[in-house]
Amino acid sequence: MGHGLSTAEICTCWTVRNGHSASRQVSKEKGRWRPTLPHLVLHFDVNKTVVMVDTIQGIPTSDVLNGILAECAWGRAKPNGHGPPEKGWQLVEQMPSSVRPTQQPELMSYLEYLEQSLPGKAKEMKKKREQVWKKFTEPGEPGELLRPHYENMAAQLQMQGRMVGTGMVIAAFFDLVADLVKNGRSFSIVFRTFGSDLPAVQAEFNAFCAGEHPRYPDLCLDGSAEGKPDLRLTKENTGSWYRSADNCSIVWGTTTLEEDLHATKGVLDDFLKLPGNTGLLSSRGWDAVIKDLQTKTSKPSVLALRDYFPYWQKGGQHGPYGKLLPVDPADHRCHPIFFDDNITLDAEDTKIVDVRDKTGKALWPLYAQRYYISRAEPLLAVADDNYYIRKVEEIEHNFQRKRLARLRLRAATLTVSKMLREEAEAQKFDLPKRSGGYDPWAKSRVSISKIHFSSSIAAADEEEHALMVK
Repeated sequence: MGHGLSTAEICTCWTVRNGHSASRQVSKEKGRWRPTLPHLVLHFDVNKTVVMVDTIQGIPTSDVLNGILAECAWGRAKPNGHGPPEKGWQLVEQMPSSVRPTQQPELMSYLEYLEQSLPGKAKEMKKKREQVWKKFTEPGEPGELLRPHYENMAAQLQMQGRMVGTGMVIAAFFDLVADLVKNGRSFSIVFRTFGSDLPAVQAEFNAFCAGEHPRYPDLCLDGSAEGKPDLRLTKENTGSWYRSADNCSIVWGTTTLEEDLHATKGVLDDFLKLPGNTGLLSSRGWDAVIKDLQTKTSKPSVLALRDYFPYWQKGGQHGPYGKLLPVDPADHRCHPIFFDDNITLDAEDTKIVDVRDKTGKALWPLYAQRYYISRAEPLLAVADDNYYIRKVEEIEHNFQRKRLARLRLRAATLTVSKMLREEAEAQKFDLPKRSGGYDPWAKSRVSISKIHFSSSIAAADEEEHALMVK
């Protein structure tokens, strides 16, 4: 996954695109300077990230929108606990926001309030809370003042166009794909979900590639347009993750592994030995997973991978047990980014994405949040079709600044190395020593020739590794 940096890549330039700065690598080819950007590998969660309907749990768009607003509505519990638990919360902030109000940090969202007033992780308690927040903006409910926002979001989704038999994926996602193609970017997309909704997403995305989406009739990404990639999602690029304490694998060509493993009591080896499964391809072990993922995503492509929910659930639904994202911090020619609405902006736990370097070591969540993962905000993604375009640009800006710093360090190292060579050449000549009086620093002064700069890049790498790896 790693690539070295050539001396020609040390020169860099800055360009401005759509009002945002982005660092662009400059390589020299046949006497011309050519700006390049890394290949993007964009991982997208499905529910509430690119799709505003939960087909798995049977939650329609109307209920999903109420859930989004319940998560972004800020208020406080009523004094003396008047009324039933679900009615004991009062709206304070009239404008929904995905960020907790900084001026009143004691405020809680309606969803947070429900988790306190109707606590419990059992399915029946989750179902009870769901039945409450699904009505959040209806008349007489705690969020009825936010009903206009609900109506605006519903209208926005209706304006985005629908396709026969599908119509789930929001315009912000498709606009990002169209923008990347328009600007000639090299990229891959990987759909990631714990659910079983990948076939529906595959059908809609392939229809989009065929020019069947009403918003993008001229954007053909099915191999029929010259100069444009074929991004259709094929069966061989679908798969299922399997994770355990000592196993990390992908079984290709199926998105139902979680259910199919019931036949062998969850034992992957026994499942693959079944007569009907001997033809399934699999990536077994960390090294094979890294290699095969890199092979599939190193060129323009689209994948759909179902993550292994039992392992995440067994780990208490924490990041180290969640959706795996392999990265190589030393590789600046490939930039993976993971979008998920369940990512928590926490210094210790991402909640749902497990970011690891190529050796398998976990990266610190704060480091990962700056360069590789981003919490998707459905409230903003529905309202703004440019939402994901801007989010990619923001993370790329951070990524390229880190890269530029490394290039500057290398340039400085080469400069000092040149100085050392020149001094060594000068010392070959018998130059007269300067006479003078007392020198108080004689014993402390160190010749530049005695300073070793050859390991400065390695030292910088070690320092960065200490900051990013747990």
